[in-house]
Amino acid sequence: MTTRTKPNRIEIPIKRHQTDVLIVGGGAAGTMAAFECAEAAVAVIQVTKGRATSGTTTVARGGFAAAVGKDDSPELHLQDILKHGGELIDPELARVWVYDIIDLVHDLESWGAEFVRGADGRLDLKAFPSHSRNRACHHYDTTGNMITKVLSKKLRADARIEKHSITAIVDLIKRDGRVVGAWGVDYQNGALVIYYAQQIILCTGGGSGLFYVNDNPPQVTGDGYVLGFRAGVPLVGIEMIDFQAMCCSPKELFGFAPHPTGFINAGAVFRNREGEEFLKRYFPGTAEQSTRSEIILAMAKEIHAGRASSTGGIFMDATKVPMDVIQKQIPHVYKTCLHRHIDISKTPLEVAPGSHTWLGGLKIDVDGQTPVDGLFAAGETAGGIHGGNRIGGSALSASLVFGRRAGAKAAALVKNERIDLAEGGAIPESERMWLADLISRDRGRLQSDVRTACRMLAHNKLGPIREERTLREALTEYERIEREDVPAMRLDDKAHSSDKVRGEELESALSVRNLALLGRILAIACLKRAESRGAHFRLDYPETDDARWRVVTRLQLGASEALEFYIDPIKEPTTSGAPSKTIATK
Repeated sequence: MTTRTKPNRIEIPIKRHQTDVLIVGGGAAGTMAAFECAEAAVAVIQVTKGRATSGTTTVARGGFAAAVGKDDSPELHLQDILKHGGELIDPELARVWVYDIIDLVHDLESWGAEFVRGADGRLDLKAFPSHSRNRACHHYDTTGNMITKVLSKKLRADARIEKHSITAIVDLIKRDGRVVGAWGVDYQNGALVIYYAQQIILCTGGGSGLFYVNDNPPQVTGDGYVLGFRAGVPLVGIEMIDFQAMCCSPKELFGFAPHPTGFINAGAVFRNREGEEFLKRYFPGTAEQSTRSEIILAMAKEIHAGRASSTGGIFMDATKVPMDVIQKQIPHVYKTCLHRHIDISKTPLEVAPGSHTWLGGLKIDVDGQTPVDGLFAAGETAGGIHGGNRIGGSALSASLVFGRRAGAKAAALVKNERIDLAEGGAIPESERMWLADLISRDRGRLQSDVRTACRMLAHNKLGPIREERTLREALTEYERIEREDVPAMRLDDKAHSSDKVRGEELESALSVRNLALLGRILAIACLKRAESRGAHFRLDYPETDDARWRVVTRLQLGASEALEFYIDPIKEPTTSGAPSKTIATK
């Protein structure tokens, strides 16, 4: 019998950095924030798990909404958001978003963005469901990729922005009630890092990595939610998740998000295994033009009722759509599927609900400031913007706007309210001991197996259809994982012979801690909202209950690490007209 030699405890080197603004995240929000800081001439470091610009920006395929058409206005855009956004939206956040995005369209074009224009030179604005005007600026069905390339090119050329890639932030450092820094793992080099900063902006994306089926990069594991929550920032509306149709068959396309809005715009329909266009039964007046949460819920109900395909999905059928329309609306999706030997003009795609974006997040104001001094949030990490049902074309535009706003405000605070960072703080000894034990441990469950268990648990019990029994089962299991598995898990054996592998395994193991806590938070929020509204459906409470639940949920960390649940009244619109703004980017 082969015995394993227990490795010696390894001392992990520590690197320290100091800056004015620390930005955590490499997507559109984080990169826009970095541009603002650079223009304001404050020192800025952008820390990214991958390489900036990255994150979930690339999954915004069809375009983003901006009221730039001649028959459109920000006020009309705002009305559509408040009418079809599943309520629960902070109207002041929505107001600054619909106004600010217009300038951003022009700025992006000046930086090289190639939005599709018609023969007359005007922007070719797409129609999206729930919008009263055509207002989606786009680059066919690869808008996110195009925007990512534009932002990346501008970012690489800006030497004022210090870029720290392949680095995961593990936790924030607080002193006297305010955030003064953060620490994490440089997993390319297997080192610990400490950052001291006047202001920190969290732009780490959402929590789709909690679900086994999602279309996000694997690094998106709800880090920002957990970092802010541990630091004392409330999470608002976290039970609201935007599930979208994602391929469940064949294996080569599993998890691929085929841009269902583009399919719908092209004229595709959804069918169950009996061939029925079932959306006409659920929504006779709107069918495929219903809101995305309505479509996903109808899909989930059909699957739950046993009318799914043999692989557990629904058929998204574009076989009657003319080829020229497919080539115009979803050319990239068509080519991607054809490359895998599936011709969507002849064969329907089999799709099922997967996590696309999270609609709740950390509580912020119109400049992205959280209630905790020294801490901002933007992009999908921030809450209150999308309410209970994000309408199409909203995620990327909101990320661009609030990333820019957070960067501008953080830079302004640095110039006006500097603090002494000499006593910034250190990595807690308990955390260093936990890391050292994790690295040296040679028994226990592999961290990768614990990670998979967290994701499958969410997939099976926290998806589009929820009920008390399964929610309580999920909550109990996440509590057990946090209590038993996380403290005792181990790294892969290869981590003991390679600094690079050790760093990668550490990053993944640390994200497991975040996933387990995030799963517990999500289960509590879903359990508490005893009704169905927007993207949240309870099988045991199928009706909307305005009398009790026309409110925004709020979870925050209380005494002794207890999770405290509150409800807040919905904010009503109180002003009109363009909001004030502080923008530095040129």
